[in-house]
Amino acid sequence: MHIALGVRTDLFPIDDFLNARGQSDVDISAAADPTRTRVAHLAFSGNPRRRGGEWRIRDQYSNRHPAWATTAGFPTVYDSSNPPYILIFKIGTSFHARFSLESGILALRAADRPKGMTSVHTGIGAAPPAFVATFHVPGLSRFDEFLMQQEEERGEAFDPKNIADGRKRIIAAVVRRLGQQAFRRKLLSAYAAQCAMTQCKTPLVLEAAHITPYRGLKTNAVSNGLLLRADIHTLFDLALISIEPKKIVVKVSTLLEGSEYEALDGRGPALPSKTALHPSTAALEYHYRLFHP
Repeated sequence: MHIALGVRTDLFPIDDFLNARGQSDVDISAAADPTRTRVAHLAFSGNPRRRGGEWRIRDQYSNRHPAWATTAGFPTVYDSSNPPYILIFKIGTSFHARFSLESGILALRAADRPKGMTSVHTGIGAAPPAFVATFHVPGLSRFDEFLMQQEEERGEAFDPKNIADGRKRIIAAVVRRLGQQAFRRKLLSAYAAQCAMTQCKTPLVLEAAHITPYRGLKTNAVSNGLLLRADIHTLFDLALISIEPKKIVVKVSTLLEGSEYEALDGRGPALPSKTALHPSTAALEYHYRLFHP
């Protein structure tokens, strides 16, 4: 079974939405739940010779996305009086799959759903915040924010007016580094001088990682930190690696699929022997919300 999406138009730029301009096939990863624990691929194809460029989602018969599975409540019989809507949200660079019956869409206020959604059944439009919240779609991942900031800085011209701001950032960085030394010593002691995720015991490459962002010396608490190997620290800061807060297992983004880091997925981290020094559950929950599946 394939799902027809409609024909590309200036108002319905499906290839731009999928970052597939000039392509006829593209695969994306889309999360099926707000915790991003169920992620599956969707295969899109566009045929420029069919109806002026029709796009569709392929292979939803044998490889049904978990967001649209019967176990998720997706109907087994089509009811034309209350049809299902296939929903794909794009937040930053991440995709999220959901569905709703038409009755659920109509139950929302008109202002809380995309314009024209119930009259034109295919298309792309801005989703009001209330609509996004209704389907429990998480906000930007930290990696999304990194990519977007990287794009902004590429096009940023030098401005001498920013020199004063630059000096302030340098001073702030010095203050942060001074506090970081003591923070690292505390983490080295708590974690018995080994990386929490790889068990690497080479002190020269072990760094103090904040779980929630640095906000002054008070955030340099052991419960807000992890001792991580330098490369793992970078991936953790980008939220491409995180710790699932309920099961306390390492989660690795599908963007790292095929790399050596993939082997860490599902492992339990090596935590301090003293429970009081374990990472704060609230801090882990904060970081995991930023995780890129």
